[in-house]
Amino acid sequence: MASSLDVAARIMADDLYRLNIVSQNLANANTTGYKKELVSARPFIEHLQAGMNLVPVNLPALSTAVDPRPGSLSPTGNALDLAIEGQGYFELAGADGPVYTRHGAFGVDAAGRLVTAAGLPVMGLGGEIVLGGPQPTIDRQGRVLEGERLMGQLKIVRFADAAALTPLGGGLYRAQASGEPLQDNLQLKQGFLESSNVVTLSEITLLIGLVRRFEAAQRLVQGYDGMLGGAIRTLGTF
Repeated sequence: MASSLDVAARIMADDLYRLNIVSQNLANANTTGYKKELVSARPFIEHLQAGMNLVPVNLPALSTAVDPRPGSLSPTGNALDLAIEGQGYFELAGADGPVYTRHGAFGVDAAGRLVTAAGLPVMGLGGEIVLGGPQPTIDRQGRVLEGERLMGQLKIVRFADAAALTPLGGGLYRAQASGEPLQDNLQLKQGFLESSNVVTLSEITLLIGLVRRFEAAQRLVQGYDGMLGGAIRTLGTF
């Protein structure tokens, strides 16, 4: 069985982990398309199977998952700003393979390719999308038109478990398995951007609770240390 000091140390380590996630969510509260991260604890059955021993403090007892719920949409009037209503992620060509985002603030590079602000090509069903200018028409199914000419169709995919996406920073995600192209139920809005789904007040409330619990565990450690020091001093008098 774990001692009270072990329990306090585990609480403090877990709360530091949670504090980092909450701080990251708050820092991205105004990041377009950002999906907040949720922290989940190790299932209690695993503690039972381990004989109620605590996970060592230097090993994570918690895991994170992406909250896939959509944020609100805000109009921008920019023809290359796109927002997805409902499920789905834009597929981009990353340096090490496909990456995904809900951050739809796109532009056109020197070669005419549709790209992100970081220069990553936005993928279409037939590969990269090359435009003749910065004012295409993009319909709700993701078809990119210049006049009557079809320039491509955006590749927007959904995942069976979007919560399992791995955040890479900058609103980018990597998937363990390829997503399913979304066409029939796709609802794309041109001239809009999706806000972060972080609710600032909720995150601040959680942050305050975590700080208070961390301080309580810290006082427990200090009390234990004082008790142990007093016992050693007493024994030293004999």
